[in-house]
Amino acid sequence: HLAKYKGQREVADYLIAHGVVLPTPAPISKKLAAADVEKGRGSFSRLCAYCHNAVPDEGGNQGPTLWNVVGRDKASVAKRRYSDALLTWQGVWTYEDLNKFLLEPMLTTPGVYMEVPGVPDETERTNLIAYLRTLSDKPTQLR
Repeated sequence: HLAKYKGQREVADYLIAHGVVLPTPAPISKKLAAADVEKGRGSFSRLCAYCHNAVPDEGGNQGPTLWNVVGRDKASVAKRRYSDALLTWQGVWTYEDLNKFLLEPMLTTPGVYMEVPGVPDETERTNLIAYLRTLSDKPTQLR
């Protein structure tokens, strides 16, 4: 919840404990094969590249590299500081986890350091995730 923004963790925890509903987007995994990777690259350049890079190293100006993000353990890039909120996410980044996170990071992951509006448009988000999939020596298979 946005109440975690600016140190209001107790308020956010109270709201979550009392039934506030966080946004959950519709699944996109089956749409990735038809996504437009080039449009996703454009979205990456416009929305992500200021803080993240797309090459195999430690990261961009502020955020970790997004190289190999699909299938990588969450909050796992060395020498990067992660919010407590993101550290609570378990497992690896799946297409659906990226879909949920990128919808609106501050709402879907209250307290996250990534203070950006997110990608509310499903088609643009799907294209972006399809592009992120290509940032790998061995991109994960689509089903």
